[in-house]
Amino acid sequence: MAKYIIVCGGVISGTGKGVASASIAFLLKLRGHKVNYIKFEPYLSSDAGVLSPIEHGECFLCDDGKETDLDLGTVERIAGINMSSQNICTSGTLYKELIVGQERGENLGKTLQIMPHVTDRIQERLLNLGKTSEIVVCEIGGTVGDMESAVFYEAVRQFKQKNQNDVMVVMVAPILWVPTIKEFKTKPLQNAVKQLLQYGINPEMLLCRVDREIPAKLFDKVSDMTGVERSAVFEAKDVDSVYQVPIEFYNRHIDDYCVDMLRLKRSSCRIHKYKELLEKPINDEVTIGICGKYANHDEAYLSLKEALIHSAIFHGVKLNIKWIKAQTMDAKNVKEELKEIDGLIVPGGFDKSGVDGKIQCIRYARENKIPFLGICLGLQCAVIEFAKNVCAIKDANSQEFEKDTKNPVVHYLAGQKDIAVKSASMRLGSYSCELVKGTLCHNLYSASPSRWDNKNTISERHRHRLEVNPEYLEIFTKNGLNLSGFNPETKLVEIMEISQNKHPFFVGTQAHPEFKSSLSDAAPLFKGFVAASVDRRKKITKKK
Repeated sequence: MAKYIIVCGGVISGTGKGVASASIAFLLKLRGHKVNYIKFEPYLSSDAGVLSPIEHGECFLCDDGKETDLDLGTVERIAGINMSSQNICTSGTLYKELIVGQERGENLGKTLQIMPHVTDRIQERLLNLGKTSEIVVCEIGGTVGDMESAVFYEAVRQFKQKNQNDVMVVMVAPILWVPTIKEFKTKPLQNAVKQLLQYGINPEMLLCRVDREIPAKLFDKVSDMTGVERSAVFEAKDVDSVYQVPIEFYNRHIDDYCVDMLRLKRSSCRIHKYKELLEKPINDEVTIGICGKYANHDEAYLSLKEALIHSAIFHGVKLNIKWIKAQTMDAKNVKEELKEIDGLIVPGGFDKSGVDGKIQCIRYARENKIPFLGICLGLQCAVIEFAKNVCAIKDANSQEFEKDTKNPVVHYLAGQKDIAVKSASMRLGSYSCELVKGTLCHNLYSASPSRWDNKNTISERHRHRLEVNPEYLEIFTKNGLNLSGFNPETKLVEIMEISQNKHPFFVGTQAHPEFKSSLSDAAPLFKGFVAASVDRRKKITKKK
């Protein structure tokens, strides 16, 4: 049978359960174990695709088209586990499956109940993942004591009772520093453990989040007051980067404790190459402007930010990000706002809010030779800007913003225009893209590690309802905006670019390459974009 590590959070949400889960999974993978992951999310939504990024941060997209919580992106980037629909389970999904099953007659007329039907279904998810893995890391969303998560804790209690030697529970919770009295307080953490005990679950490990040095005697106190062995009470201190967390856990022998607790064979952890990557020297710095509409930048555009970090580390440069609120941008202030950036990204999004500001920024980047990368809506905005200001199609627009536009340079995909059900109904998941030989994008993908067997045909993840209208490709090409990638089956436009003899880097992609980027394999388009931005900075510095 597989071994299971259940990760839960206490005191407050946002304690870093996702990063802790990913770091533990990563270290166990480096020891040679086959590891998988699942997140049990208490909210009733069946997927994250219909949620605003203001609610839970970005919607992370999997290869199979599943729209998920951002924590799955964290696990994929750190642990290198390819996420799919099997790695997320919300309360809404569980109840929906059971109700639909009953309506089909699957329960033989029996009354549906939380116990045993919901709790059994949760345990089935764990067992199914365990069939193809040695270790399953399971994260329970929210905070211990939340009403909506009670069913998951009851399921874990039952599961652990049946498989006592194969399940361990890890709680991530903060030891709070109270600035007004200048003291640490462990009482909230103690109470969180007591709440977990009320479910009949005793944690085998505590990861104590702290933001400063803490006396060792406090960890002794935590052990005494919670009943958790002192050797299993670990400091989990704040670090500058989430990618440093696996190293901190390794230094504290957290993976050793997990292996011993689960009675696994001891083996070495091959973490040296990872450490070398993080310790790569910094030679330059670069400032990237990101023009988006959401104010909670770090979460709404998390994968985008991480993809930039991966590429910055690859090139050995310090990354500075300037967040630009699209709704505030116009022709009058665009020069002032963009004067200090070395490159511009316009990310994906929906509806008309901030689009005019994005188009103003794109025009300035195009005319002033600032490296530009447009993603999804960013490509569509670039196409509208080019059509208006270069091709002289003054009324060019997207059908998303102007339903009856006479020049729909961006139009709805077949079957998407009047769709009523919004959940999981877009073009979702990984799709192939055939690259045009000789283009900048073809060169960038060809130079990347062997992520794709055939470098002429790659695949990236998509999440959109509209596309670049192929009827306008001829006029775009005539004026210098070229097709550099298309879907071989449908001929949909995937990537467009301005040739480098006219612009150092001007690329728009309908896909979201940020979702597949990782520290060890930075996304090719981001690597090329950051390299062009560094070159621009060097040239400007040299002139000065």
